[in-house]
Amino acid sequence: MKGIPKELKLYLTFLSIASIALLAYLSLNYELINTTSFIILSILMIIAETFLIQLPGIGAVSVSFALSFAAIIISGPLTASLITAIGVALRRPYVERRGYVHIFNSPPYKTIYNTSQSILCAGLSGILYIYIQTNFAYLGVVGDTMALIFTVIAYVILNTSIMTLLIKFLNGGKIIAIWGENFKGVFLNAAAIGLLGIIVAFTYNNYGIGSVVLFFVPLMLARYSFKLYVDMRKNYMETVKALINAVEAKDPYTSGHASRVGKYAVEIGKELGVSSFELDKIKNAALLHDIGKIGVDDRILNKTKGLNNLEYEVIKNHPSTGYEIIKEIEFLKGSIDIVKHHHERWDGKGYPDGLKGEEISQLVSILTIADSFDAMTTDRPYRKAFSFKKAVFEIENNAGTQFNPNIVDDAIKALGKCIHVDKVNKEMVS
Repeated sequence: MKGIPKELKLYLTFLSIASIALLAYLSLNYELINTTSFIILSILMIIAETFLIQLPGIGAVSVSFALSFAAIIISGPLTASLITAIGVALRRPYVERRGYVHIFNSPPYKTIYNTSQSILCAGLSGILYIYIQTNFAYLGVVGDTMALIFTVIAYVILNTSIMTLLIKFLNGGKIIAIWGENFKGVFLNAAAIGLLGIIVAFTYNNYGIGSVVLFFVPLMLARYSFKLYVDMRKNYMETVKALINAVEAKDPYTSGHASRVGKYAVEIGKELGVSSFELDKIKNAALLHDIGKIGVDDRILNKTKGLNNLEYEVIKNHPSTGYEIIKEIEFLKGSIDIVKHHHERWDGKGYPDGLKGEEISQLVSILTIADSFDAMTTDRPYRKAFSFKKAVFEIENNAGTQFNPNIVDDAIKALGKCIHVDKVNKEMVS
């Protein structure tokens, strides 16, 4: 594990020892399913893990949880832990830009981490299932239902918590923020796949292991349908990125502007306690807020002197043009109004609709500050970049006129953190 941060080494060591200890405990206290079923379930688990679906950012999903959950119900935590660990260790998924990834071309610490995580999640949630079922057997169906529900919840909490700590040790950040950003909505997905696991267990108990193999086909079809959705969303975002690149190619002074504004807006949102769902909206809006400039003449965009009245009116059209470009993209519905109104002012003197005060949503107000801050702190054709101190002075000076005075203090605090992190990162690279 050469080159790995000390904290991460300790974390991986702890996971390894904990998983080995748990496996030893399970071996002494629980039975393993019969050999034939164990081999078949392991093969199916390897296939399911191989066909996992990569998600944007960190992480992936697969239907393998259905098999893990089914194994817990059928045979208990020992079987579930072992087949899950085998599936994770021997999988061979295709990862974009890397090709097929397997145990022989992956760093050993990754294999150790993934295998340890799978043993801990399946083993501990399996123990919980047996405990609830045993102690609440007198409740009958209610007891069984409780066991199933709490097992799914425990599995998801363990899985995402272990992943959250990994991300923290790799990239830093606050635990709650990392969890919200990377794993929101995961319970609904887990519940759906968990339901499939119950059906797999029912099928096995009534018709044997052969029926599980047959049921695996529709299980993989469900995976295929979800992958189509993920691919469609990915294609949308790639189209959006192409449009952003086209805008930035027209105006070299704004290169990287959209991504920086997105970073600032998200950090301001977090400082204000905005939900992860709303953060998604503002991040997408930040990336697309200047998309309307694609229709603005290059000579106006790159003019080194002040704009005349006619040129200024042309520039003022870009929020409305951006709105028209993205309004039909379904997954951006929550961002289109933010894009349209990011040049509105608190005093009502903005454009295109002249909104005033509380008529302007908090998300729009956040983007307005983030956009203005980045514009001030980067070189423009007609002036040099402001210092952080000067940009902050301008934001404070325009609170209540250009900017929402209710969020200015929190926004400045968040921007200060961003600048500090950027400075530290530059020092680490140099």
